[in-house]
Amino acid sequence: MSQFFMPFDTETGGTNEKTSDLLTLYAAIMDEDYKILDEVDLKLKPDDGRFPIAEAGALAVNKIDIKKHMEDPATVPYSEGRKRFLAMVKKYAAKRGRFSNMTPFGFNVPFDKKYVQQYLVPDAEWQAIFHYKDADVDQAVSFLRRVGWIPKDIARLQDVADYLNVPKRLAHNAKEDTLRTIDTDRKLVELMKSKKDGGATQDLISLLEAE
Repeated sequence: MSQFFMPFDTETGGTNEKTSDLLTLYAAIMDEDYKILDEVDLKLKPDDGRFPIAEAGALAVNKIDIKKHMEDPATVPYSEGRKRFLAMVKKYAAKRGRFSNMTPFGFNVPFDKKYVQQYLVPDAEWQAIFHYKDADVDQAVSFLRRVGWIPKDIARLQDVADYLNVPKRLAHNAKEDTLRTIDTDRKLVELMKSKKDGGATQDLISLLEAE
């Protein structure tokens, strides 16, 4: 059974999925060598035609103009977004017991997962498709902070990526943030392999300086 990751990210109208709407979703199918095999890039709106509920603070961050968002022909109702998302995922997903070959991947996966589950794929259905564990780059970074390999004040994706000299992309855009998360994870893996190959005395800072 081939193993896949599903890198994904959302832009939302706030931080609470019960009181703000899902605005965009980017999701991809990625193999174990970081190769993107498939993708969906969705602009979303409620099925009943109402304007999405969005806080001013959230829109100031993601720069989404709700009026233009609603007028864009590419913006689809949640029901259509659900169909497109599931059509992609089900082409690759397989499950054996509680284990799936499809692992959700991202930066702070629980946040994005709760919005997708609220508006597109309910929790029970999600659990029937995906692996019960997530590949969360945020957790890997948290561990590296705890052991002192990354400064304690570096936590956000953009700050982590900048610290690791990962090429910049447009911030607060679901697709661009997903791709930068992939680049960040790849860089972390490369650095850890370099550390292993270079001997136990080599630290992350020296590896970064050697880039």
